[in-house]
Order: sequence, then structure tokens, then C-alpha cells
Amino acid sequence: KKLKEVFTERTGILRQLSKTSKELDSIKGNLQSLKNDDAVPKKDVQRILELSHKQREEMKSLQTALQKQLDEAAERAEKQQATIKFLKMEMEKKTKIIKDLQQENKSLKNKLLSGNKLCDIHAEESKKIQAQLKELRYGKKDLIFKVSTLPQKTATLKNSALCPILSLSLSLSLSLSYYIIFLSVLLFQDIPKVPRITTSKLPVNVEVMRRDPTGVKDCQMVKVNLYCYYTLMALR
Repeated sequence: KKLKEVFTERTGILRQLSKTSKELDSIKGNLQSLKNDDAVPKKDVQRILELSHKQREEMKSLQTALQKQLDEAAERAEKQQATIKFLKMEMEKKTKIIKDLQQENKSLKNKLLSGNKLCDIHAEESKKIQAQLKELRYGKKDLIFKVSTLPQKTATLKNSALCPILSLSLSLSLSLSYYIIFLSVLLFQDIPKVPRITTSKLPVNVEVMRRDPTGVKDCQMVKVNLYCYYTLMALR
């Protein structure tokens, strides 16, 4: 913008210079015509010369001003070129930074995609775990229900198990009582008496009397009674 302003000022000054140069050319032509014309008085020629001198001074001042403006514009242009170079360097740095950021963006996008995949996998796993937890909760409820019903079942089982046990105990006690009564009867009943040997008129043979089987019977009765006694003691 500053350069445009400088160039517009420069074009304005150049237009003024072109106008003054045209005026000078016209003045020169007038002077030549006046020199040729002897009828023109000298005073007019002097005035014209003074005017031309003034115009030359003005032209010099305009040229100096224009040169100053041009120098200032050149300095500004140099400064602007330096700033433009600096801005170009910064732009190059920024473009490099932008490229690096774009590459980081791509890597982040890839990471996000992989993260999304992992999130999907974790979501599926969490769904499976939630389903398993639901199953475990239902199983826990079933277990709690079963545990709550266990005392009733145990009571019923005890009742159902006690009935045959009681019946067995009763039957065993009855059988034992019958057996004990039977054994007591066997133990405490009267032993059969051995028939006495009567004296007869016939001659008695001592050897035959010794071999009489009544002695054997007595031994057998004693053995049976001892066996019953030992069995009773073992049962008690």
C-alpha cells in the first residue's frame, strides 16, 4: 500500500514536471519569436526571462523534492523487501510446521482409528462381561433361593430319613428284646434232671454205667448255656 502511494505521488510529480517542461518549451518558443521580433520592447523580454528563471528554480525545487521522495521510497522499498524476506522465511517455517502438523494429524488419525477399533473390541468384551455378570446374578439369585429353601429341604429330608430310621430302631429294639427274652429263657430255664440209677436185682456193670450218654447230655446243655451267656454279654 505504501509503495502504491509512493508511485501515485511520483506519477503526480512527473505530470507536473511534464507540464512545466511543456511550459518551458512554449516560453523558449516565445523567446525565440521575441528575439526575432525587434518590435517587442526590452522590458517584456526581461519579465519573460525572470519568469523563466523562476520556473527553472521551481523545477529544481520540484526535482529535489521528487528525488527526496524517490530516495525515501527506495528506502521504504528496501525495508519492505527485508520485511518481505523475513515474512517469506517465517512463511517457510510455518509451512514446515504445517507439514509436520499434518503428518502428526495423520498419525493421530491412525491412532484414533486403532483406538476406535480397540474401543469396539473393549465394548464387545464389556458386553460379554455384562452378559456373564447378568448370568452370574441370575445364578446368585438361584443359589440364594436354593440356600433359602435348603433348611426346609433338610427338614423334610430329616423327617423322611427319620421315619425309616425310627422304624428300623424300633424293629431292632423289638428284635433285640425278643432275642434277650429268648436267651434269658434259655439261660434260666431248669436243666433236665438226669435219671437216677435204681438198684435192680440184675447185676450192675460198672463200665456200662460209665458209658451212659446222660453225662454227654449234661455237658452239651452246659455248653449251650455258656454260648448263650456270652452272646448276651456281647450284645449288651
